[in-house]
Amino acid sequence: MLGGLTAACSRPHFVRVGIAAQQSISQVPVYLAAQDARTIELTDFPGASKGMEALLGGSIDVLSGYYTQALQVRAQERAIDVFFPIYDSLLIALAVSPAARDRIQTPRDLKGVRIGVTTLGSATHQFADFLLRRAGLQPAEATPVAIGTAARAVAAIDRGIVDAGVVTDFTIRYLEKKHGPLRLLADTRTRDGVQTTHGASAFPGTVLMASRQWLDANREQAKELANAVGQAMQWMRQHTPDELTARMPPEHYGGDREAYLAANAGALPLLARAATIDEAAHRSAVEFLALPATTPSAFREVS
Repeated sequence: MLGGLTAACSRPHFVRVGIAAQQSISQVPVYLAAQDARTIELTDFPGASKGMEALLGGSIDVLSGYYTQALQVRAQERAIDVFFPIYDSLLIALAVSPAARDRIQTPRDLKGVRIGVTTLGSATHQFADFLLRRAGLQPAEATPVAIGTAARAVAAIDRGIVDAGVVTDFTIRYLEKKHGPLRLLADTRTRDGVQTTHGASAFPGTVLMASRQWLDANREQAKELANAVGQAMQWMRQHTPDELTARMPPEHYGGDREAYLAANAGALPLLARAATIDEAAHRSAVEFLALPATTPSAFREVS
């Protein structure tokens, strides 16, 4: 009996981590951390909204999602806390499809068009709504269409299923190989682009979040997970994009390894510089969602 109890006590306790946008560049540090830390159990979701549903439903412990998601659900009085920032940007851009290039030249031209987003309610959907509002339009004046990520997103834009899409660097590079430079109405793939779009050099993008109840009961596990992802980020800074890409499954780059490699190289400078989310970054996220200026920060220190 004692031997059985000892074995049970020594068995590692897994943290169930959800990936909010499967195969996305914005999730690479978490994928790498899971390779190195045997106590991380990953579940992929096609978009941020599905991942949040799983977190709120209790089928995962932690979501690697987006800070704006956390603010949004907290505004609905759900106790979700962010405890580790991963990227200082959403790493996305609003790209016009080649077929619609001539008729969509500015954000004002988005009225009445179909805009591709990862999933409805996702951070990419929020980004589209933000750009519409900033252009003096209402979000309801355009139609969001769920196009997923990677190969699905490429196909939706390439075939004209949508007129424009909020997509990642990988999707943009893949399409530009075929069509040449795309028209980008907003671009957060660089620090300068983040500053231009959000008015701050750091916009809280990918983050680790969990329910307040789980964090209260599992503070040490949260710290271990944050440390594992932080170590993966440091490994990324110290190794080449080619070495990074070699560690990722081929399905992550859909047959275009060079575009994936270049996308990762572009994202490296946007890895979070600090382990906290400061007031300026929080304010930019509040404005992004058009929330009241008094909205409190979703960040919680666990280290």
